[in-house]
Amino acid sequence: MTTKGRAVKLHRQLPPLRLIIVFQAIAQYRNLSTAARALNVSQPAISKSLRELENWIGTPLVDRTRRPLGLTTCGDVLLAATESGLKLIADAIEEITRLHDEQDKTLKISCSMGFATYWLMKRLPTFTTCWPSIAVNILTTPHDMAPDAPHADVMFRYGHGNWTDGEVIFLFHERIEPVASPEFVENAPLSPGSLANIPLIHVDVDDASWRSWNGYLTHMGFPLHATEKDMRFNNYVQATQATLHGLGVMLGWRSITGDLVSEGRLRPVGLPSMVPEEHAYYIVVPKWSRTSPSVQRFVKWVLQVIEEERTNAPPTALSPEPQDRILEP
Repeated sequence: MTTKGRAVKLHRQLPPLRLIIVFQAIAQYRNLSTAARALNVSQPAISKSLRELENWIGTPLVDRTRRPLGLTTCGDVLLAATESGLKLIADAIEEITRLHDEQDKTLKISCSMGFATYWLMKRLPTFTTCWPSIAVNILTTPHDMAPDAPHADVMFRYGHGNWTDGEVIFLFHERIEPVASPEFVENAPLSPGSLANIPLIHVDVDDASWRSWNGYLTHMGFPLHATEKDMRFNNYVQATQATLHGLGVMLGWRSITGDLVSEGRLRPVGLPSMVPEEHAYYIVVPKWSRTSPSVQRFVKWVLQVIEEERTNAPPTALSPEPQDRILEP
């Protein structure tokens, strides 16, 4: 039998819940007037409900000849089942409330390893200071094009923004520019003509929206090249560390290397920057977590941080579009 079939059969076997509640009150107080006051209804209404229940089951449940009222043998059987069933329902509701409260106190964030390391970690302390009761769990993926971490409450994504699996909120466009360590830049001045002799640091991601060195060079009209000193990585964190240690030049995405440039740990090498207009960073909120207070607070905080940085940043920094929509109810 299917789940739907079992539900229909069970519904036909059970009387209305309101009649069970009336019976339980009568069994508890052994007096119709007292049971009526407890349920905030009239005594005639209590008597009527009791008759309906007895007619539905087909046998008397209360011995009306006794004072206080007593239960028949069948009434005793029903009372035991009623108390057990109502307790199970009460326990289930308590567990649901606990799970809901627990969800409100935890926040699972999915983002790439590079975004978490170089953008989110630096800013997250301001959120945890404002909301110390929210336990934040960061679930990282190898890169922005990888599938989201499962069961995440919110996801940072880079791409076209046309997803349908949740509320999609624009954050900012990216800006890409070649960067290297200050020592590397001082020792190896760069120009488009000198790139053929410079070791490039590559991040290999199988997705067209992730700009590779070949994509950048082609876009800028520079000749393609590869040297024996080039290094290749499959995630942005390792590539960034290699660049910090002076091993070559990488394509710096401002969301990840922007703070390192501001701190002087990386430096633009003087080659042109580019803004991929067809893609941007977004935050995505699944439908099932949209009403979570923790999610609402986090999304509002992210948008405030980006707006503050946009307002205080120089013209070359990230420039998010106006966004005053938080989450639709």
